[in-house]
Amino acid sequence: MAVGKSVSHLYRIMDFSRVVQIFERQELYFANPSTWDDPYEQLLKHSKDHALFGQCWSRSGTSDALWRIYSKDGMGVRISTTEDKLRAVIKAGIEGKGHQYRIRNVEYITLRALNEKAKSIAASQQDFLDVGETVDMLYVKRAAFSHENELRATIYCPSEIKAEGKIGMTIPVDPHSFVNRILLDPRASKELVEAFKFYFKRKLGFKGEVTQSVLYRKPKGYKISSSVISIDDL
Repeated sequence: MAVGKSVSHLYRIMDFSRVVQIFERQELYFANPSTWDDPYEQLLKHSKDHALFGQCWSRSGTSDALWRIYSKDGMGVRISTTEDKLRAVIKAGIEGKGHQYRIRNVEYITLRALNEKAKSIAASQQDFLDVGETVDMLYVKRAAFSHENELRATIYCPSEIKAEGKIGMTIPVDPHSFVNRILLDPRASKELVEAFKFYFKRKLGFKGEVTQSVLYRKPKGYKISSSVISIDDL
């Protein structure tokens, strides 16, 4: 019996307003690594670092850490898609522009290993810049970030002019076919959840599922009826 290809799901938690922008503007935003919080994303500096733009996704669908980091005051929204859809959107978005892209999992390593890798790449680039090799550094992070379980998409735009100071780029997307499901913060109030559901379903016309995460839903629990108490094994 033939075995079907497994679907590689991807997840991203963003502020509600940023998700709305995807639907209203019908575009995906890719940021230059210089704007990211982790200073080690900028460990390598070179003449084409301004022409690199990236977007980060997680392979973890359920993560307490990601909700707490990326969802402020219950305003976070998790969208999901697949790796195949992301790849197709990027390929269509850069077609005919001379851009190149890479989609790959991030590897989590020690700080020492990270510095050694950066030092090795920098030493090999003194006479000839190999942008592809420098991009390798965008696919390794310190082990402290392993909770992200990240897949990263990177686009290289060789025609970009550094003096223009561009910090991001966009590619077109049909959000209604790209986004599979919308999940709301498990800590959001009932009123906020209903408001978000109304906006996505009625205002934006999203046909997919819009629900609240049950990560913090109180379980039913189990009752112990015995009245005999022993602490001998405590």
